[in-house]
Amino acid sequence: MNHRALDIVYCQLYCVTAPEERAQEINELLMKENEPMDIEAENNEIDNISPEKIDPKDIDITAEQNSLSTIIGMIEDDTIDLNTEFQGNLWPETTMSRLIESILLRFPIPAFYFDASNDEKWLVVDGLQRLWSFKRFVVDKDLTLKNLSILTDLEDKNYEQLSPILKRKIARYQVTTYLIKPGTPKKVKYEIFNRINTGGLVLTKQEIRHVLNQGKPANYLKELVEDNRFKAILDVTDQRMQARELILRYLAFSNTPYTEYEPPFPSFLDKAMEQLARLEDKKLDQLKKNLWQALETCQKLFEQHIFSRSILTGKRKLNGALFEVWTVLIGQLNEQKIKRLVSEKDRLITQFKSLMQDKEFTKSISGSISSKSSVTMRFKTIESMIKEILNDQ
Repeated sequence: MNHRALDIVYCQLYCVTAPEERAQEINELLMKENEPMDIEAENNEIDNISPEKIDPKDIDITAEQNSLSTIIGMIEDDTIDLNTEFQGNLWPETTMSRLIESILLRFPIPAFYFDASNDEKWLVVDGLQRLWSFKRFVVDKDLTLKNLSILTDLEDKNYEQLSPILKRKIARYQVTTYLIKPGTPKKVKYEIFNRINTGGLVLTKQEIRHVLNQGKPANYLKELVEDNRFKAILDVTDQRMQARELILRYLAFSNTPYTEYEPPFPSFLDKAMEQLARLEDKKLDQLKKNLWQALETCQKLFEQHIFSRSILTGKRKLNGALFEVWTVLIGQLNEQKIKRLVSEKDRLITQFKSLMQDKEFTKSISGSISSKSSVTMRFKTIESMIKEILNDQ
């Protein structure tokens, strides 16, 4: 039973308050117990390091004019991947309605950007919310126009209730599309995504990795983050794919030793995501096994302070750098060494608390965490501490 659960039991048995007040206290504790663990914000100033050099000759983007009926047809036959993972971040119906109104009024709308490397499945670089609006209104026919500012006579109407003239207006409306052509290197695609992805639904770096690495890599991370073992140990939100990026950090440093790390950190994780597609199933299974082993061990060692600086500060937030270093290093230990480490739990916690008061170490997990020196500092320090404890037995 964790500390919060004990607090609840204690409150039930011993709180000297009126029944109503005691019930309120218990409810507040229960609500806190069920709240997902926040992930600590990180300082990634070092990520402003220039990315890999790009040869202008590798940039192959063409512009086309297409009728909206063509785009809608591609949505219907699933040629355009609308990526249902992002549905939770779509526009409200009023904004969708205003877009449809703009098209009926022949107002210009921004261009669409697609990765058309695969003719059978276009990936959306920019314009996802607008495309979902078209799907809702024209394809699914479950969007009713609301809060229109000019065409108020169309208020509360759906697509089927429009006149044939208005339907033709939608079908013939011309949109500009920019297509990233086949053969464009992955690093160029990342750069295009990061530059174009500035308005509307701005994707996080992990969401961009998800879009550009469909199939084995994306499915593997999804499987891990949705596993009940992960949820039971770490109740963290995967909103905007934060939890998936945490797991990717574990995978990245498991496959590439920290001594070989080179910034910028986003590019390091980009390559790690791509590498998942090339790994054999046997290797992926081993990485998964090591992760569960590391998480279960860390839960035994740190309990409610798992991967958190709350072991000193009292503020319970998950620290990504601590997650990364502990999962990687403990995941590499065999069963015998893990048992020895757990048997020395008190000693490890004492040393770790002392370490958390060291300015240089603290800087490596909360300052510019992605610099080469910070990565080396936190891995080398924790690695030395683990080895010292194991070697003394």
